[in-house]
Amino acid sequence: MAKKIRILQIAPRFPFPADDGGKIGIANILKEFSNQGAEVTFFSFQDNIRNKVTPEALEEGKNYADIKLLEHSTKNSFYRIIKTFVNYQSIYIEKHINEKILNYISKLIQEKKFDVVHADHSCMARLALFVKKTSNIPAGLRLHNIEWVIWKRYAENLKRYNPKRLYVEQQTYFLRNEETKIYSKMDVCFPITEPDKQRAMELAPEGNYVVASAGVNPDEWKSSPDINRNPNQLILATTYQWIHNIEALKWFIEQVMPDLRKINPDITLNLIGKGQPKWLSKYSGIGVKPLGYVAQVQPYLNESAIYIAPLFVGGGIRIKILEAMAMELPVVATPLAAEGINAKPEDGLILSEDKDSFIKNILFLIKNPLYTKSLGKNARKFITREFSWKKNVEIMLNEYRRLTNL
Repeated sequence: MAKKIRILQIAPRFPFPADDGGKIGIANILKEFSNQGAEVTFFSFQDNIRNKVTPEALEEGKNYADIKLLEHSTKNSFYRIIKTFVNYQSIYIEKHINEKILNYISKLIQEKKFDVVHADHSCMARLALFVKKTSNIPAGLRLHNIEWVIWKRYAENLKRYNPKRLYVEQQTYFLRNEETKIYSKMDVCFPITEPDKQRAMELAPEGNYVVASAGVNPDEWKSSPDINRNPNQLILATTYQWIHNIEALKWFIEQVMPDLRKINPDITLNLIGKGQPKWLSKYSGIGVKPLGYVAQVQPYLNESAIYIAPLFVGGGIRIKILEAMAMELPVVATPLAAEGINAKPEDGLILSEDKDSFIKNILFLIKNPLYTKSLGKNARKFITREFSWKKNVEIMLNEYRRLTNL
């Protein structure tokens, strides 16, 4: 019988409940590591003020791993901003590592033996490299995003003479340098898309890169047989803790929704997700419905006709798009939001670069419900064929087994 590979998985956030794209990615990697026979110890931070881990969430995590949590805040405090500005450091990297964290991990790797350390996000890479050096084991990095590119795109979307832009541009430079060093020191990096692999190779061409995409569990994400969609209902499910999501949504509400409603006053937009800003309620007059956090997103996707993804800053892959397509919803998205999902319009992914194209494509889908329904069917076929957590995590495990000779 083959020996179980022992994985130390380290992540910046505890991923349960898996209720936003970032947590979904980490949670499903953890689940599949466990389901495919690995013995997993999972380490992450918890912040009892901003993101307290509930007993129910902790119990869910224990189904898949030995859970290790350390109280630590990663808030961009004024002190951290000033410190990293003065010391020419990346705040994204520095706020995820300190002496307390290193001491905790040192004790953990003395108590338990591991075959490999797996880090989610480049902010955890320095900690993984510490484990690699101390325990003499391979280290792998899941590139959920190429982080410096997100900072670069964010800076480009700020006004030229905004003081914030100066800081973000500086941070982009520091983070790019950090990621360049990190990628080359890792035994393997797992970019989530082919474009992200090319971006990583531009920084550190000597690195070992293996593309392993995101996925969807098709049994969890499927439309109800007695489905009764509202042909005029749009939907967006996202996290409102990420400023780029909020800015994209505000753009859509202010630029697109008024013109859509002039042509069709019955069009509505359902917004799902926790931490919604209070100002959303002032747009109820143009059909915006901020529903907040819901335990199950599927019923709301079931009753909607079109999923929107108007993101202009980001990277990696939008898991929420994959889930919507698996639920037989056509998606109208910016090219950036759809990056890494190589679907054609006939597969149910319709690209829209600006206000006019969003309006045109949404109105066409609403006016042609039978065509929209057929696109939804095609979308699910595409997702079940191309995106599977089992398949993509197996790619990671195979590489780890190769590196460890297990």
